[in-house]
Amino acid sequence: GAVTASLAESSVSRLAEQRSAASPTNPNPLAPHVTNPATSFCITEFDDVFASRTTPEEWQRILVLRNHPGLFRGLARYAALMPQYFSDNTLLNKVVTEAWRFEILVYALYLYDTRDTSDPRSGLTVSNLQKVCARQKCASRGRVLAILGIMGVARYLKRMKSGTDSRIVQLEPTPRFVDIVEGWNNRIFQIIDAIVPEDDLAGCHDASPRFGWEMRRRGAESLLQGWKVLEPFPEVSHFVSSDGGWMLLLTCVDESMRLGSLNTIVPVSIDLKSFGARFGVSRSHLRRLLESAHAIGLLDAPPRNGSHILLSPKLVASFLACMASELSFYRGHALAAKAPCVTLEAQG
Repeated sequence: GAVTASLAESSVSRLAEQRSAASPTNPNPLAPHVTNPATSFCITEFDDVFASRTTPEEWQRILVLRNHPGLFRGLARYAALMPQYFSDNTLLNKVVTEAWRFEILVYALYLYDTRDTSDPRSGLTVSNLQKVCARQKCASRGRVLAILGIMGVARYLKRMKSGTDSRIVQLEPTPRFVDIVEGWNNRIFQIIDAIVPEDDLAGCHDASPRFGWEMRRRGAESLLQGWKVLEPFPEVSHFVSSDGGWMLLLTCVDESMRLGSLNTIVPVSIDLKSFGARFGVSRSHLRRLLESAHAIGLLDAPPRNGSHILLSPKLVASFLACMASELSFYRGHALAAKAPCVTLEAQG
């Protein structure tokens, strides 16, 4: 209510000074620049809209991090870690950075992690993953095959004949891919720790090899039960449903908020050719994504081939709430995984 709005707005005011001092001008050649002052921004302006799209319990869960004084430290950390991570792992962009592909990956790891070694038909097989994705309505059989094919080319998966039934081919994540997944987990934990330092999730991940596994398992089970991060945030979904869209939106929101001192949305400029090359997408693809966003009201001005990207207040508010929802989801499962990991490590 009014108290929540007041707390959130006061947090933004306090963080404006903190972020301004902590974020000097970034010499990164891909960093956007200000073209002219634009729109005032209030993080709570569209709360009634977002709250109406989900349950009261879910909205309150989201607000825990959305209204946290450390939120914008988390945003800055997210923008510092994740674009570089995906840029360094080019083929990973083909299997993760679009919404339904991420779900496929989560279910693939879950099938492998929860396999019954005494049952050759359990675990990660093409058939099992196709069945899960069909049940979850996230991908067709053909799309599953395509993603598994890319993962094979990238040496993320290896094929193994079942020891008890030679007709069955099991798929197993390679050590290379496990390292990449754990690297992603560690960065998520660092982002959450930037918001809530006392959680020390990254420290727990460093100390316990099973910590990431436990979080992944719990998270996958929530997805299998129907949780969807994007459903309350169709504004964000427009970008995340397209290759390179999540990284583009993250970069634009972070720079616009930084340059606007958190209470103003300013236009930013991005070299779409250079940006696209980092994430395996073309300049024309990103240009069409921005133009379609403007056409449906998510940008407040024509994007001019990336030279004048003016995010709408609703899009920025939706992104921040969606980011808080995503991170709160991981945080909840990570905190729940802490006790079992600590117990197992102590026993070991």
